[in-house]
Amino acid sequence: MLKNKIFVYFMVFAMVAMYGFVPMAEAASLTNAKDAISNSNTSATNVTHTIQFTTGQALVATDYEEVVIPSGFGNVLVGNVTCPDAASTTASVSGAGPYTVKCTVNGGETIATGAKTLVITGVTNPGTPGSQMINLATRDSGNVEKEGADVMVAIISSVTVSATVPTTLTFGITGLATSTTINGETTTGSSTATSLAFNTLSSSASSSLGQQLTVVTNAAGGYVVTVKQNNELTNGAGSNINSFDNSPNNTGSTTPHAWNAPAGTLDSQHTYGHMGLTTDDDSLSGGNLFGGAKFAGLNGSSVMEIMYHNGPADGTTQSKGMAKIAYKIQISDLQEAGDYNNTLTYICTPTY
Repeated sequence: MLKNKIFVYFMVFAMVAMYGFVPMAEAASLTNAKDAISNSNTSATNVTHTIQFTTGQALVATDYEEVVIPSGFGNVLVGNVTCPDAASTTASVSGAGPYTVKCTVNGGETIATGAKTLVITGVTNPGTPGSQMINLATRDSGNVEKEGADVMVAIISSVTVSATVPTTLTFGITGLATSTTINGETTTGSSTATSLAFNTLSSSASSSLGQQLTVVTNAAGGYVVTVKQNNELTNGAGSNINSFDNSPNNTGSTTPHAWNAPAGTLDSQHTYGHMGLTTDDDSLSGGNLFGGAKFAGLNGSSVMEIMYHNGPADGTTQSKGMAKIAYKIQISDLQEAGDYNNTLTYICTPTY
């Protein structure tokens, strides 16, 4: 008996000498353990934890898989837990921070070793940033750990990204040369950006001049370009060349239609001559209103839409930043003599 005691003491002494302590049996480790969370922002709600690990020991009835979610997390509910081998286990949650999530093997069941995935949805993240440790384990019915692992998740403050894009708008007007075709109408003279000089009119033929308009903008809602006149073409004696077509003063026909020559009815001054316009922009807000070489007359000082696009424009694409406008005048032999003029104003309005 004494010899046995001496042998035991000798073995304890030898282990202390070799290790500095008496080695104790330790649980094996779960492998490939991780917790992938769907949102790492502080205070994020409805976060999903997808916890993965690989077991090396089978589980039998009343053994269980365990996940401990530390204090700071919230809303860990049993109804939001999906266990590995769900048909053979029962989920439970205890505690209110830390939370202990268990997937207990049902009676008569055995859970084989291998890769496992445990999912917890609807979790609320801690309100402060930092790394959080989540404990994983498998345990027997006596709560003794069989295998274990610790995983970490990082809770971070969200990053706000901001940028400013300056608003841009460039509106351009250029003159057009003689014999430029605009929506089926061919110009009979040249123009500049600031002048439509029809010069001497003849009752034997109509005269047409044009301008090209361009818009460059990054306005999300695009732009609309309108034109208005300060008054009818008027001479020093007060006589008018009215707006298209055969319309009394300041009542031009604003609905586009085919060109009509002035009626030239004696004593009906508004039928002696008229000026109309057309645009080759085929995507006005009301549609292709001027399609087929149609013309309209300006009505008093009211604006008329001649260009439109519902998004950013590059200034070079037809009907999406570029259009040509033709102005046409025709008179009868009754049109009063004189020098006529008026002023046209373009208005470009972007929508940001």
